[in-house]
Amino acid sequence: MASGATASETQGTTLCGVDVGNKLLEGLVTQVHDGDTVTLGSAASAYQIRLDSIDAPELAQPFGSLSQAALAKAVLGKSVEVAYSKTDQYGRIVGAVFTDSCQYVNLDQVAVGLAWFYKAYQCEISEAARNQFMQAQNKAVQEKAGLWAQSDPEAPWFYRNGSEPVTPVCTRGVSVWSANSALTSVGPTTPANSAGNIGSAASPQTCYTGPRGGTYTLTASGNKNYGGC
Repeated sequence: MASGATASETQGTTLCGVDVGNKLLEGLVTQVHDGDTVTLGSAASAYQIRLDSIDAPELAQPFGSLSQAALAKAVLGKSVEVAYSKTDQYGRIVGAVFTDSCQYVNLDQVAVGLAWFYKAYQCEISEAARNQFMQAQNKAVQEKAGLWAQSDPEAPWFYRNGSEPVTPVCTRGVSVWSANSALTSVGPTTPANSAGNIGSAASPQTCYTGPRGGTYTLTASGNKNYGGC
């Protein structure tokens, strides 16, 4: 998979056996900002990704750095596929992240006790997916995994806002995007670079144009990387 992120749309609603949004983005993870946010792609085409369905501890909270480190171990420097259907108010793509081996990264963060299942948005995913996240979280709680080893862990949304969001009652078993066929395209974002990030923003690369109009960058070994612009 090329380092430059590439977007596409599919009519399918499953990826690696999971019900997902109908837009796909593929690329290399170059930065991990915290336990639920990464940057995908090259400097010329970078996208900030917010993992859907979960909320990880803020970096200033207990287990915040451990959550970030676990996410970095899973995806930093690796090719991933992101299935999504929307962006948030910050312009970040909100989606499900999968590795080449079909590791469902969002779910894994919850399973190891390093993120919460974000129930405020539970009706955006299918009933089957909700059950997966709830089962993973319940198991983590029972085993006192990760942040659940604390006697009274503070949820990141409460840490940020000082209040509990309303948990919606879901009236349908399918995801909200299952009926969507046309969604607004998203463009690259320019994520902020901070001392808390793991990894670094990719250095700008020279973009070349081939004889047939295709664009490419050159790898360190001199090979052409099409789609890297």
